[in-house]
Amino acid sequence: MTFQNWHKNIIIIIAASLVTTLQAQTSEHDSLLHISKSQEGLEKLKTLEQLYTSIRFKDRNKAKDYVMDALQLSESLGDNLGLATANYRMGSIMKRINLDSAIYYYTNAQKFAQKTENRELEGYTYSGMSDAMRLKGDYDKALELTDKSITIARELKDWLDVSISLTNKSSIYRNKGNYMLAYKNAIAAQKIIDTISGQALRKADLFKDIGEIEFQRANYDDAIRYYKKALEVYQAEEDIEFGVMTLNRISNSYIAMKSYDNAKEYAEKALEISAEKGMTNSYNISQINLGIILNETGDYHEAKSIMEGTLKSFREEQNINAIYSTLLVLGQVSDNMKLYDQAETYYNEGLLIADTINAPREAQEFYLYKSKLNFNRGQYKQAYLDQAQFIKLKDSLSEVNNERNIEELTTIYETEKKEKELALQKAEIEVLKQKEEISKNRQRLLGIGSLLLVLFAGTLIYGLRQKMKRHKVEREKLDNSLQFKEKELTTHALHLAHKNEVLLDLKSQLKALKSNADNSRNFQKVINTINIDINNDTNWEQFKTYFEDVHKDFNANVKRSFPEVTTNDLRLMALLKMNLSSKEIANILNISSEGVKKARYRLRKKLNLSTEDSLQELVIDL
Repeated sequence: MTFQNWHKNIIIIIAASLVTTLQAQTSEHDSLLHISKSQEGLEKLKTLEQLYTSIRFKDRNKAKDYVMDALQLSESLGDNLGLATANYRMGSIMKRINLDSAIYYYTNAQKFAQKTENRELEGYTYSGMSDAMRLKGDYDKALELTDKSITIARELKDWLDVSISLTNKSSIYRNKGNYMLAYKNAIAAQKIIDTISGQALRKADLFKDIGEIEFQRANYDDAIRYYKKALEVYQAEEDIEFGVMTLNRISNSYIAMKSYDNAKEYAEKALEISAEKGMTNSYNISQINLGIILNETGDYHEAKSIMEGTLKSFREEQNINAIYSTLLVLGQVSDNMKLYDQAETYYNEGLLIADTINAPREAQEFYLYKSKLNFNRGQYKQAYLDQAQFIKLKDSLSEVNNERNIEELTTIYETEKKEKELALQKAEIEVLKQKEEISKNRQRLLGIGSLLLVLFAGTLIYGLRQKMKRHKVEREKLDNSLQFKEKELTTHALHLAHKNEVLLDLKSQLKALKSNADNSRNFQKVINTINIDINNDTNWEQFKTYFEDVHKDFNANVKRSFPEVTTNDLRLMALLKMNLSSKEIANILNISSEGVKKARYRLRKKLNLSTEDSLQELVIDL
């Protein structure tokens, strides 16, 4: 399939998505929707908020409908808190559609939050408005609003919002080209979020932001690694919007690495999902990536067609960041097509925007490609001047990052340094006094230390080996002892069975002689003596001693688990534990084979075993 045909299919998907119903939501969402139809007033307002929360990451259009319903209901009720919440929600939704509208709703939310003296919601509005200002390119205002949000969050000890605001601050510094402070704020946010449970999506946001910082620093492998960690969470949590955003970021990274097949794969995934869900902003960003890929692979006409449509859409949204990104690509495409005047127009507009919003990082890119443009059309002097301006801005950004790095580190440790200043001065003097002596003895101490380390390591290894040998000998002794006791127990049990078998046989012979003899009384005495020996508990006590040596605490464990078990039951269980045959058990217990079956049946009832359960397995496992 050609790219043009594939692209047409995507357009068809977008059209279809506007007239077809979305996939059925969860049962919880359906239940809430059913409940809301019979509700009025504040109860319905509460349910609309729950409906928004249940669907916001899956279907932005439906979420927007719920917020609009909540906004209208709050107005009719004169509920300022409801108005603050609904306006804040609308600001969050419109941030992906139209930035001026987003700021309008955030401003309303702030006004109503202040009326209700709801500091928490007021802080949220500052945070949302800050991100909208960042996207418009007003970085100084964005930082000011973020600091307000952080102040309120710290005041309320809302550490989650502190983390979110620090993440916003990281994004602002990244757009300003100050990657050190961007990274510092991202790490600070991550340290906070790690202490809060159940915030998988926020952690994913931080992974994504760190990926963006690494991308700007040209660490593309690291960027992709962080992006993929974020994507895994977004997909698991069904956060479709941020999942698509991250797919586009991964595509960007592969483009930078000139791995265009991988870049196209992720861009097309993002484009398809955006089309299906009606996510215009994400769709346009995917188009930028595909336009770049087409430009880099030589399909300039298709790239230009896509990028011009995308630029028109971004102008309607007033998304400054996206506008100058699109202008930069259009300039490159036009340059490749030898449409030099058009390319210059795109680059000049981009430079004007970058200068207006004080974005030196973006300005340096435009100067770089403008230099290439002028070189291609033979204006070498202007190409040199543009190249010089690019180098100047690049060096300036490097200096800013270095200065900010020192400033940030100084701020972090300033308090500790003041508290330890006197101690450090004294320590420094002492170090200077001892410096010469330390220098002379360093090699000697190093040698002694190395020798001691070797001796210690040798002693430790020798000790461990000896300990392992002792453990091995002790284990062998225990194994041998256990084997001996098991043999002794088995021998005793078999001897007991054999003895009883012999005595029973002798008893039956004596009974036969007794019936035919005159001296029956003497025969009866012998039979009684045999009966006494067969039922002698001394034999069982000796057997019990051997058994307990091999199977520690077996009887105690059985009695604790099954209090109804009798002494005779314990004897049967012990013989079953030894896995003896029914005949051997019958001989030892001085009962018939049928008696063994009955004893096993009574024991199964006491142990509450079903017909499917194995008595033998239960006893062996005890």
